[in-house]
Amino acid sequence: MKFILTFALMWIFFLPSRAKTVVVIRDVTVIDMVSKAPKSQQTVIITGDRISHIGRGLKIPKSATLIDGTGKFLIPGLWDMHVHVLRPDRAETFFKLFIANGVTGVRDMGTTEEGFGMLSRVRTDLSSGNLIGPRIIVAGRIMDGAKPTVAVNSIPFSGEAAARDQVNRLKFAGADFIKVYDGVSRGEYLAIVDEANKLNLPVVGHVPRNLTSFEASNAGQRSFEHLGNILRSCSSLDAKTIEDRASADVKPSGKPDDFSAIPARIAARTKIELQTFDEAKCNSLYATFVKNQTWQVPTLAAKRPLSLLEDGGFTKDPRMEYIPRNELETWKPENNFFLKFRTPEFIIQKKNLYLKELELVRDMHRAGVPFLTGTDIPGAYIYPGFSLHDELELLVQTGFTPYEALQSATIGPAKFLGMEKSLGTIQKGKLADLVLLDRNPLEDIRNTRNIVAVFANGRYFSRRDLDGMLAAVAGSAVSK
Repeated sequence: MKFILTFALMWIFFLPSRAKTVVVIRDVTVIDMVSKAPKSQQTVIITGDRISHIGRGLKIPKSATLIDGTGKFLIPGLWDMHVHVLRPDRAETFFKLFIANGVTGVRDMGTTEEGFGMLSRVRTDLSSGNLIGPRIIVAGRIMDGAKPTVAVNSIPFSGEAAARDQVNRLKFAGADFIKVYDGVSRGEYLAIVDEANKLNLPVVGHVPRNLTSFEASNAGQRSFEHLGNILRSCSSLDAKTIEDRASADVKPSGKPDDFSAIPARIAARTKIELQTFDEAKCNSLYATFVKNQTWQVPTLAAKRPLSLLEDGGFTKDPRMEYIPRNELETWKPENNFFLKFRTPEFIIQKKNLYLKELELVRDMHRAGVPFLTGTDIPGAYIYPGFSLHDELELLVQTGFTPYEALQSATIGPAKFLGMEKSLGTIQKGKLADLVLLDRNPLEDIRNTRNIVAVFANGRYFSRRDLDGMLAAVAGSAVSK
């Protein structure tokens, strides 16, 4: 694959040596993600951090830890390809929640300067076993122009020369890829892509406001987050006309601290885009994605609660026990900027948009567009690790088979990251990132939640270990 993540691969292949333990899972059904057909009564031998043998009738080493896999199912470790976790106040707690839910790899999509600065130490602690957590691939800092939307996670810059300079700075600091955001100008965007290509860094992220999805895909952007601006790019109207019409429909009240014009304008814009949706244009866009292998990370699990808050029990989710009290306060509609100023029309159009986006995912999938699972934690009503399973269920809801949904969380991320020789499938010689399930996920994708054990880089965590992690996080959350 063209885009090899040099820093990430060095971290994966040159881990500190440690005593090689041997763990054997006997008589298990293996869903290896190579063949759609599960393989029953398999013995899987894990030596150190690798799968050393798979098959029937294998000789079991005397010193091995034995796990009875009868009636159980083994899948590759899961990946969450859109998180914001690399921060001192999140890493340890969130990492435990990932592992407890079978998420053995994450792609961090932007962090603070302090968070990026802790990357080397975090990777060292993870590989030595001093820190429990998933593999982590990082953007470091977000590139969003001179006035970033999320300033705490971004590097301000202005102009094409500055854009190129920041790409080089991120590469030198250890970024595995470059993330772009809404505010990047057309010239800056093209400079970023060009410079990143020279440095063998993938460009991912939002589709900037000044570009269409067609243009970003053809420029070589490797993944679109949250479906980018696909709906706008599929409108029969151009972007300027849409904005002019939306602005004409919304007049600010002029009252101090009244930001309701923002959701009102979003609602007006969304209504126009939905009314002017051009199916033929969208089919052409999907063909462009397939041709360019532009991956989609729809983050449906993040979109759902913000779109359907009035319809579901999101505010009474039992998983809230794992979220710090101070964080939960920011989720409340009266305290959350994205929820506080909603207008009735915004609520209606947000729901309409979400339902349309489910259709877009369905149609893109049918067209052969590649997908990755991502959750955008720690947004409101999204839970580290847990919500990855929500995302799998939502993909199935749009028309993915359970096997196809699993692909988007296992072999898909491995291919995207250029790591398919070491991760993503269950094969001899692969790294032992594995999840042992009590029920068959191919019969019901919800069975990915029925976790018996997790192997992270060969390290075995029993159900008792995982429950201990969850209890520790819940106990810590109460005090924060």
